Amino acid sequence: MHPTLFTWPGGGAVNAYGSAILLGAVLTMPGLFLDARARGISRGETWSFFVDFYLAIAFGAFLGGRLLHVLTVPSEYVADPRRIVVFDGTGFVFFGSLAAIVLSWLWLARRHHTTFASIADLAATWMPLGHAFGRLGCFLAGCCWGAPSDGPCALEFPSASVVWQSDESLRDGETTVPLVAVQLVEAVGLVAIAGTLAVLRWRRGIEPPWRQAARYAIGYGALRFVTEMLRGDATRGFVVRVAVPAIARVLGLPPDQPLVLSSSQAIAICLVVVGVVALVRSGRSR
Repeated sequence: MHPTLFTWPGGGAVNAYGSAILLGAVLTMPGLFLDARARGISRGETWSFFVDFYLAIAFGAFLGGRLLHVLTVPSEYVADPRRIVVFDGTGFVFFGSLAAIVLSWLWLARRHHTTFASIADLAATWMPLGHAFGRLGCFLAGCCWGAPSDGPCALEFPSASVVWQSDESLRDGETTVPLVAVQLVEAVGLVAIAGTLAVLRWRRGIEPPWRQAARYAIGYGALRFVTEMLRGDATRGFVVRVAVPAIARVLGLPPDQPLVLSSSQAIAICLVVVGVVALVRSGRSR
């Protein structure tokens, strides 16, 4: 992992986390722009919608993700409230970002005279690719780390990583103990979801409302439920801690590793349920 990609001549470091997110956003632009035009969103003013869409994502991701993180671990910010507005690439919860972004689509739909469902289907088709690069950024920064493991997907993170600086119990000299590279596991899963949704959009054209959004909800909800089992940072909290030593050993995890039920897993289950209901109703409407 490399928290800093490189340093400009004369000074100035290029942050890896932010660069990965920026690259993901750029790669989603062609597909999203062409898809928005095909759907007739803001006809004649697609570029205006395009700019508004990415601004909504930027502000929603920052405000929603930061707010949910603060609510998850409020004690960390009571002593020093100024940390709430410090942007260092860490201290965000994806589901908080997602909630804020989805709410912003209501404003987008009204501003550009389209339906909420159209924007949801459009975004669901292309966002997973950008999200995959966001998880790559997490790996480069060493945040959102996995549990200790003796499996083949375990890696040691150096002292410059967020995990080494945040959790003394995981330090082993100048590196961490071997940890599951869960960031890369989720990134691969997101690329698979992105590829599947893009192929379905290309082969089937514009489908009934909520079809693509429902597929995304099911796919990402299932992926997140599984990857949460491999997570090692407990800042997201648990609804109930349940360890299954037999399964943990198969996964190469500590026997006392809680496999369910983190708050993120609870949200993931809700996503899957909502996605299934939406997919069934979309099929009936067709």
